[in-house]
Amino acid sequence: MLSIYIALATLIIGVIYFVVLLPLVPLLKIKMQLGSKAALMYYPLSGLNKIFTDSITKERDLLKIINNQLKKNPQTVVILSNFFHKPVLVWTGPEYIKDVYLDHTSYVKLDPFMVESVGQKGMVMSEGEAWKRQRKFLGTAFTFEKLSSRLPMINQVIEKVTKNDPKTNLNEFTSRITGEVVIHSFFGELANGFKIEGKDAQVTIVEILSEIFLLPINNPFIQLKQMLFEYKSWSILPTKKEKQLLKRISDFKQVIQEMIEKRIEQLKNQQPENQDKMVFLDLYVTEYLKQQKEAKQNIDIEEILHQFITLFFAGTDTTATTSGTCLYYLAQFPEMQDEILKEVIDVVGEQGDVKEEHLNKLVRINALIQEVLRLRNPAFSPVFRTVRQDKQLLDIKLKKGWFSIAYHIGPGLLDKHFENAQEFDYKRWLNKGNVIKNDNGFIHIPFAAGPRNCIGQHMAIMEVKMIVARLVRQYKIKLNPDVKQITFGMKFLYCVEPDNCLVYEERNSQ
Repeated sequence: MLSIYIALATLIIGVIYFVVLLPLVPLLKIKMQLGSKAALMYYPLSGLNKIFTDSITKERDLLKIINNQLKKNPQTVVILSNFFHKPVLVWTGPEYIKDVYLDHTSYVKLDPFMVESVGQKGMVMSEGEAWKRQRKFLGTAFTFEKLSSRLPMINQVIEKVTKNDPKTNLNEFTSRITGEVVIHSFFGELANGFKIEGKDAQVTIVEILSEIFLLPINNPFIQLKQMLFEYKSWSILPTKKEKQLLKRISDFKQVIQEMIEKRIEQLKNQQPENQDKMVFLDLYVTEYLKQQKEAKQNIDIEEILHQFITLFFAGTDTTATTSGTCLYYLAQFPEMQDEILKEVIDVVGEQGDVKEEHLNKLVRINALIQEVLRLRNPAFSPVFRTVRQDKQLLDIKLKKGWFSIAYHIGPGLLDKHFENAQEFDYKRWLNKGNVIKNDNGFIHIPFAAGPRNCIGQHMAIMEVKMIVARLVRQYKIKLNPDVKQITFGMKFLYCVEPDNCLVYEERNSQ
């Protein structure tokens, strides 16, 4: 009997050490070192998840608890929390955020999907020489000339989706636009009539990627499995939902691969007619065939597939959510909507497409976008990272395996950097003087910073400008009177909810 008690006591002590002491002791050491500049938000097992859950439940805003801490103590440079048994350091001080971005090789990105062969060879998850090669190669597709060549296609997509979509679901509506833009930018004419599971391809892909991301968030068992076993977790006591999702992933990847292989066959004996306007797939396939002839194969079909998935999730959800949040604020502030409508009519006209010469003149729309990205950035942090090896981050000693999160919207919420920083005021960006105070270059970085900043940021801004301009000209955008409460929650990104929060009234019907 005594041996049973000893074994039980040993187990309890082990659990306490693993669950409590292992993450808490180092957090307390940092708290003692930094004092009031560090905010301790430790919760056994749940940690950061509890912060976000409580924030939505109590404040109806995913980030409110963290933002309230920054408002209460603007000197806070780090939030100290945990994820199961590991310390989590959420950096809110601009000097710390700067160090994280500039020293990206010291961190390992956490795969947001944690599914084998889904994006790992794409540019977001690639490292070292593979990333450098991809960044240099894809950089040719994001020049101003290449982006401008896509304007007619983007106008057509916005017009088509706006006409056909019921616009009762904000996220689906904007994702249909941005997803189709990505698909046409990647596949070109091959994308015409592109369906997966009987639906528009972009709708199905958004569904699948969102389900992959949300599955562990909504199921603690799956979350624990992924924490312990990573990619192998899908084969360990798989749930029915996991099995179904894996099947959908496999099917959609097969469809994409067949399209890539079809284009390879087409381009084996003929080059694209206008090489200056080649879509992403043609750029890749041309290089793939060139390397094949030279017997120097860096690019394979799997990389092309992964790059499509990467560009899709990076270019669809972020741009769609930013557009949706802009539309929400237009409805929230009718006076601002009227001012932006006047600008659109003055610059673009009462009819017609948004053209290259219009974009830089839409200064009020740009101000709206910048304010949304300052206050409600859908990607409030880059992909979460862990520390690769023990390292010194300014005055803090980080240990291998700790989570390190750059909360890059944090500095922009402080009065020491923006006047009335907690208030939505798009006109601040219309001032010709310095909008940002005490700027170290890392106060307002909506598309991250450093060598791994967002390669598609100019295309994203261009798309949002065009979406807002065309919609505000065609519709009076209003808050849905049937929706009593608005939440800023999370699907794949930080977004306004519920999805039916807006209604659109045709302007020419008045």
